[in-house]
Amino acid sequence: MTSKSTPLPLHDTLRDLALLRASSVDLSGLISEDAAPSQAPREVEGVEESTIQSYAFVREARTALRMHNSGEAQKQATRIETVQEELVDVLRSLSD
Repeated sequence: MTSKSTPLPLHDTLRDLALLRASSVDLSGLISEDAAPSQAPREVEGVEESTIQSYAFVREARTALRMHNSGEAQKQATRIETVQEELVDVLRSLSD
């Protein structure tokens, strides 16, 4: 590394430090595990639950897309319309 290069420009470093100070982030809590032991498990549980829900959503979305692309959804819609028409015919015959 040459002596002329500055690895961390002072202006950017000061701006980053000011942002950290303004955001009230406790850096010691990020580094050591025992700084906030009661909050960490709840946060981890929240992240895990969110991850599980995300995977479930993706799985359902893929299933729906597979059904749509295979034409299965259209087949089921046609089948439902046929059953509805038959039920309407049954109701008409009962009311006559």
